[in-house]
Amino acid sequence: MNGFRLLGSAFVFASILLGQVSPASAFRLVPIEMEFAPAGRGATQIFRLENDTAEPVAVEISLLARRMTEQGEDQLDPASDKFAVFPEQVVLQPNQSQSVRVQWMGDANPSQELAFRLIAEQLPVDLGKAPLPGGQVRLLVRYVASVYVTPPTAKPDVAVTALAPQGKTLAVTVANRGNARQILRDAVLTINGGGKTVTLRGEQLNGLGGENVLAGSTRKFSIPLPTGLPQGPLSATLAMGQR
Repeated sequence: MNGFRLLGSAFVFASILLGQVSPASAFRLVPIEMEFAPAGRGATQIFRLENDTAEPVAVEISLLARRMTEQGEDQLDPASDKFAVFPEQVVLQPNQSQSVRVQWMGDANPSQELAFRLIAEQLPVDLGKAPLPGGQVRLLVRYVASVYVTPPTAKPDVAVTALAPQGKTLAVTVANRGNARQILRDAVLTINGGGKTVTLRGEQLNGLGGENVLAGSTRKFSIPLPTGLPQGPLSATLAMGQR
């Protein structure tokens, strides 16, 4: 599938079928992020679909394997053979909720954390409603949640592998050589060069702070060029709070 940029843990999209826009029945997916164990009781988790509107809505659940480009785009591939989902399709009546059981069926001893996207997508089905007037369509809601299958001893290990001033910005390359994801939360970037040290945190790391680096992935970030940056070769270390 084509890559696309997704920030945070869950996303809601509105798909438009050509024509004038008419409101759609909405639903919610909870939670928006779930961690699975590769084996045992934790290999099965429960999501919930909620319809708090006055109209029924049809929803389909699917899972996709997730890889990450250096720019943070998702590269997604089918993963239906890795999970058992019940039910895969459901019609939510007004003010109804439905549990969705998801079970990991893949490798019981993966060498690193595996990342997936769970898609909960409204189907373009008219459930007993009169057809829309000519030229009108509905917005269809689509949730994209994060799913991780995490070995019990998995840990991130991030390092800055390159720094390069580029005009008014500083390009920072970060590699996660560990076997679990790392959220760059409360990040502190310490730059050394020419006998000087510059420490950056908070808003100084806009464009990097809070980003996700999946296990085995490399990300390239662009942050504001700091004042007092040493001339010549640079090295840096990156530290942060909880994953």
